[in-house]
Amino acid sequence: MSAIAAAYTHGDTDTLRQQLVALLDRPDAAAQIRALDAAGLLTRIIPELEPARSTDQPHIHFLPVLQHMFETVSALAWLLAQIAGEVAPMLPEGIRANPSLAYRSTYQPQLAEHFAGNVGRYPRAALFKFAALLHDIAKPQTLRRNPDGTVSFHEHQTIGGEVAAAIAQRLGFNTEETRYIRLIVREHMRPGQLAILPEITMRAVQRFFTATDDAGPDVLLHLLADHMATRGPLLNVRSWIAQARWIDAMLDTIWGEPLAVTPPLANGNDLMRELGLAPGPQIGALLAAIGEAQADGAITTHEEALALARRMLAKR
Repeated sequence: MSAIAAAYTHGDTDTLRQQLVALLDRPDAAAQIRALDAAGLLTRIIPELEPARSTDQPHIHFLPVLQHMFETVSALAWLLAQIAGEVAPMLPEGIRANPSLAYRSTYQPQLAEHFAGNVGRYPRAALFKFAALLHDIAKPQTLRRNPDGTVSFHEHQTIGGEVAAAIAQRLGFNTEETRYIRLIVREHMRPGQLAILPEITMRAVQRFFTATDDAGPDVLLHLLADHMATRGPLLNVRSWIAQARWIDAMLDTIWGEPLAVTPPLANGNDLMRELGLAPGPQIGALLAAIGEAQADGAITTHEEALALARRMLAKR
């Protein structure tokens, strides 16, 4: 911590960044962050965090925003230790209250390899914890108090992604590192929004992994850490385990057995022959709609594909 204080005092951005990453790479990163805050250094280095100290979020979260972000880092460090087969030196509140709870994944080897790598110049796990520290940084400026006593933070993740990117750039993180930090913060709500849908299509899953690029597993794991940090000692263990299983189902998409390629229900020649159409952009638009409906399971036969094309033509 003295090295961080000295680097901050002397305006040595490179040393400050390297020391922060080294701190975050430690298994007890959450305790180190809390100590940095207690010493008055954390919000001098990242003043954007200070408003979160007094921003409460009743009814769902058991901690104000800043403490919640500290607790998310703690839960994330515990998860990463579970993945690596190690014992976390510090336990999040959710595990203190439920000491027998463990994280189990079919894809533990793949997750371990993934988080053992780097993003840019630094360990992925360290930058992941840094993003977790910033994930709700825009909640104070998006706070809305509702008549029923609840609060909302509309688009805090989108605004927060840009705030986090500005902080990363100020600290001298390069383009790849900054992009990763922004992505985790910006996308951290997406898995939860997917998980509550009554049905998730393969197209929606593919859109998620396209949006998150190679950080899809990170964003999914952040959901588990955020969930644990939100509820703390009030954690519903069954709900959390169900969420962990849902994440494994999402990971099937990238790490599971390759899906069999399903042939299209209709092709361009079918449409021209059966519907009397000429070659052109209209054929491509119809095939795209048929392909989307087939992927979603809305149509399953050649006849249904042609019927869909006829309905589309009639509307036009």
